[in-house]
Amino acid sequence: MKELLEPIRGFRDYVPPESDAITWICDNFKEVARLFGYREVKTPTVENFKLFALKSGEEIRNSMYVFKDKGDREVALRPEVTPSVIRVYLKELRSWPKPLRLFYVANVFRYDEPQYGRYREFTQAGVEILGGDGIYYDSELIELLEEFYHRIGLARRVYKVNNVAIFKKIAKIARFTDEETERMLHLLDKGMFQNVADMFESKGFPKYSELVMFLANAYKEGYNIDGVIAKLTELKVYDEIREDIELLAKYIDMVKGIGANVVVDPGFARGIAYYTSIIFEVQVPGMTISIAGGGRYDNLTTVYGGEELSSTGFAIGVERTLLALQNLGIDLEKLLHRPSTLFLLLDESIRRNSNLNALLKQLRGRGVVVQLEVSPPQKMSRWLEYASKTGFDYVVIIGRKEAEKGMAVVRDLKKWSQTEVELNHLVEVLGHGTR
Repeated sequence: MKELLEPIRGFRDYVPPESDAITWICDNFKEVARLFGYREVKTPTVENFKLFALKSGEEIRNSMYVFKDKGDREVALRPEVTPSVIRVYLKELRSWPKPLRLFYVANVFRYDEPQYGRYREFTQAGVEILGGDGIYYDSELIELLEEFYHRIGLARRVYKVNNVAIFKKIAKIARFTDEETERMLHLLDKGMFQNVADMFESKGFPKYSELVMFLANAYKEGYNIDGVIAKLTELKVYDEIREDIELLAKYIDMVKGIGANVVVDPGFARGIAYYTSIIFEVQVPGMTISIAGGGRYDNLTTVYGGEELSSTGFAIGVERTLLALQNLGIDLEKLLHRPSTLFLLLDESIRRNSNLNALLKQLRGRGVVVQLEVSPPQKMSRWLEYASKTGFDYVVIIGRKEAEKGMAVVRDLKKWSQTEVELNHLVEVLGHGTR
């Protein structure tokens, strides 16, 4: 029966403090998103397979959990959330005033090979701006992320950016089919630049083959946007992609103006086919995987029969964000700590005391964690040991004598001290430093 205790390969259990930290990250994300004017949407875990297969890209299609339900419908566990949000928009929200700012927190599923920072079920927290036409909306995504990362204490982050329209433009000039363009983006995302160069060679466009190999190495060689422009001019391809390069340069200036640490990687392409323009990923030192990513995906609505619609958004990997915090050496227990008190009542009759119940409600209202236990006096030592091992700050002991006098014995488990406190003063003692 041992195998029944193990999660299925690629899935995992989370227990405190990690489970608490994941919830804390999500709660902070929700709060920041709301402060920026976003509204929450919730979508089903199971969706029509075609919703994702039509435009998500080769990598995601190949890693989906796909099956037929009892109604013989081909369905999938969602591998991402953006197509679901677009579906909800087309079904429910088309008449809402735009720009429409939405956010979500959801579990997603991909049948990838499990490895560091990658599981087959994970949590995404993201935002989408629908009807936001202009580079300002793309920069707002970074502004929101900066506020979120500042709030959770994640320092030393870097935003790697590019404009995927550059690759799509030269693919169109080289007369790539839609399937070839999608294949090209998949290869770029995997770092298989020579394969992409060979695709342009086979189409009779050697100058784009040379361009791809330059873009592949520009980031490693330290090119900034001005250096990229100079090289593109030298390769005699700048005029063909001038508009897309100028947009990227403008975006970089705006993001730097926010105070974000941004670097351009001209060879960077994300593995999702629907991106149309600016794309980015968030990286942190010491991790080889990104912790967030997104970009502009104009007119994804048309794939599902809707009208054209400017759209941009991102998703963070919640578990990867937790890994990044842990890599910084952040003590999760300390990070998540809230004042906590174990109330130990030595007689059942005390539990019915209306003043005590009002006191407990008042403490919890101030953010103090309050756990109540009723136990005979002879078991008090067991509860004191329990409180110490569980990490409580205080133990409040109330027996019949204390209740009659309106008093309580308060043990401070951090200072190893004990004092007698009037019940009507407990809130001041236990709620010190809380909201």
